[in-house]
Amino acid sequence: MRKNILVAGITLLALALLFGVSYPAGLLFSVPISVLNIILGLITRTPSGFEIQPESNNIRLVIDRGVVRASIYQLVFLNSKLIFKRLSSVMVTVILAFILAVVGLEVLGIVGALMGGIAGFSLQEFLTQRIRNKIGTEMQLTSLGKNDIEIDYNDLLEVRLAKSRLYLISENNTLSASFPKGYSRKIKPMLADLFETKFTDEESLRAAEAAEKENKKRKHPRGDRGKLSRR
Repeated sequence: MRKNILVAGITLLALALLFGVSYPAGLLFSVPISVLNIILGLITRTPSGFEIQPESNNIRLVIDRGVVRASIYQLVFLNSKLIFKRLSSVMVTVILAFILAVVGLEVLGIVGALMGGIAGFSLQEFLTQRIRNKIGTEMQLTSLGKNDIEIDYNDLLEVRLAKSRLYLISENNTLSASFPKGYSRKIKPMLADLFETKFTDEESLRAAEAAEKENKKRKHPRGDRGKLSRR
């Protein structure tokens, strides 16, 4: 059960009934949308978040959700490579919610657009979790599917964790994935252990910048700059 979707559905149903008093025709859209949200909230499982060293000798870390260019992926860190398992495309994450929001806008104005957008998000979460479950039950975490992405660790020059975003920097390309809030702090130790000297984060970057500034000050002290300017 996904509590946030369920609560949203119940709230939308109350809102639908409230607006239905003054605009009964709108109930034909608002009530089904609200009930759909409630059903999706009841049947959609809560994702695991991330798993550190699950029951596999080859898998080091699994992150349930990473967004890359509006598509949602499951990130599987193996001993020598990283696999992005695609869970949903931009068609589901953006266009579906947009279409439902437009339909809602035509029927109930701003309130209808809000209902449609929330329903689109709920459908996205349901479909994403469904594919995630399929990958797990069919043992497909380490296999490469048609729309998946594979990155060999040897091709990476730097792996940077900044706030809630992971940057994978190679010689010819940079790929970034954003995570839900709170993930970065928890996965940081595992990423540091996995990528060793290639791994950097905000703290190490700030320390490097501070050290660089200190070196510049030592090379060009204020007294020397003053003498040069008087010449």
